[in-house]
Amino acid sequence: MNTALAKTGSERAPAGTAPALLERLERLIDTELGPLRAGVEPLLEELRQGLAALHPGPGGQQLSPQRQQEQRTRLDQVLDTLEDILEALQRAARAQRHPGPAMGQRED
Repeated sequence: MNTALAKTGSERAPAGTAPALLERLERLIDTELGPLRAGVEPLLEELRQGLAALHPGPGGQQLSPQRQQEQRTRLDQVLDTLEDILEALQRAARAQRHPGPAMGQRED
């Protein structure tokens, strides 16, 4: 999974890009996982809130540089966890779509 949403310095995605990347990620999750998306919704919400804090809209208050770094570190952790869970859910979704042979049975 690409962690461009939470990179620092010159590696960081432009502010207008982060919400678009998150929206694209959510569409991909919906396509791949369908109802299993519920398993990652709390992490997606945390990601939305973290991005909103890093990239406040017009009139919003910008975080201090220290708080921005703390938020980016937290988002990196959320993305790492999200990646692990998405991989597991993707395997489960694929297994539901393409069940293999039953345990103890040979595939001919």
